Amino acid sequence: NDVVPTASSEARDESATPGDHDDDEATKKKRAKPRPRQPLPSHLACIEVPNDVPADQRVCDHCGTMMTTLGRRCVSTFEVIPGRVVHHRRWDETVACPRCDRIVCAKVPPSVLDGGKLGPVLVTEAMCDKILNGMPIERQARDFQRQGVPIAASTLGRSVAAVLALLVPVARRILVRIKDSERVQLDATGLRVLDRKAALGVSRDTLWGLIGDRRWVYFEALESGDANAIEALLQGAEADSFQCDGTATLNFVEKKWRRRRPGCHAHGRRRLVQAARGGDLRAMEALRLYARLFAIEQQATCDGVSPHERQRRREEQSLPILDELRAWVLGLAPSTEPKSPLGQALTYLQRQWLRLTVFLFDGEVELTNNRSERELRPWPSGQHAWLFVGDQKHAERWAAGFSLMQTALAHGVNPRAYLHAIVAKLIAGHLHTRLDELLPDAMLVAHPELADPLRATTPSVLTMNQAA
Repeated sequence: NDVVPTASSEARDESATPGDHDDDEATKKKRAKPRPRQPLPSHLACIEVPNDVPADQRVCDHCGTMMTTLGRRCVSTFEVIPGRVVHHRRWDETVACPRCDRIVCAKVPPSVLDGGKLGPVLVTEAMCDKILNGMPIERQARDFQRQGVPIAASTLGRSVAAVLALLVPVARRILVRIKDSERVQLDATGLRVLDRKAALGVSRDTLWGLIGDRRWVYFEALESGDANAIEALLQGAEADSFQCDGTATLNFVEKKWRRRRPGCHAHGRRRLVQAARGGDLRAMEALRLYARLFAIEQQATCDGVSPHERQRRREEQSLPILDELRAWVLGLAPSTEPKSPLGQALTYLQRQWLRLTVFLFDGEVELTNNRSERELRPWPSGQHAWLFVGDQKHAERWAAGFSLMQTALAHGVNPRAYLHAIVAKLIAGHLHTRLDELLPDAMLVAHPELADPLRATTPSVLTMNQAA
């Protein structure tokens, strides 16, 4: 059928200029096509829900004839079935020989605590909820009580602590792998620990996070934050470089161990950002240089280049930018107040300059130490909910749980499924001489179903580096 133009449409056509039509065409070209929906996961259970027309509406109200089905429209949605707690009642059989006195009892399956009323799956799930989601044990116990399950917070806490104690030897194997790594990254944060001897009843540990070759993540809560404590923890490490921030606590790496200590450009840039936000626009020039520097690293990561190619790009592209930054720092430092935000930023860059240039000559060294800060992030975010740990022993145990979770994520393993798998093996009596079989890399090879579904759609820097 022909479309009859209206007066308003003719007026619009007459008032429109050729440039307007060009703009419309450009807008159509720029408009992104809608993303197609991803196919539904095949492993999820599918529940068919028929939605039929009621019987009183199946008779035609015009002629009285019974209607027939023309077809059905399929609508797929995700739904959740709330978890429920069940009561397992086990009957252990005992048999006896009718002719003699021989008696045989059924083997009792392993449990978290002897005589405990909580099953291993429930306890492991509670541990995962605190490690992965930061949910306090006391809050989980209240949720169980709302479901009519009489689980006290103290009972759940003791059971979770028993499971965490099983994980400590496995986490220690991660520390061994880190000490065997070629490159280590580390950072620290505070951890509140209950202590009756302290003035306020709470002491503050130093929680160190260590990363070995981007694959192994380990946490250790040390009562002392001085250099001797972390030096003792790292004793025997064979790494060639230890990347960290500018803290004086780790000066022994260079002075005593004679190892390389790459710096962190994120810390240098962060101080410049603070100066710019405070109104000192002189910092903008350095921030523009840093934007170019970070763009080079981002492009290399997106291209999936090898460490050798990354180093070549840094020497060709990043080195001139650092020369400009160095000249800017030296030119501005004499006329800047030392205690001002910009003066503090310039002082940091000057003192850390040699460390900040190490990355130019090693494609395996990262531009920043942000990875260490990201690994530590679950701790301070979790402390907003659970506030503190009970004592030094529990600080060690929770550090083991977090170490295994973060290492599993670094290897592309589903952390919740992984923790359930290794806890079941440890409760069943897995030999301590074969603990390496429970590390994420070995478990992923033995059980491919433990792979993290998120890794299939969101490749990480680690994945791209391994591919390169």
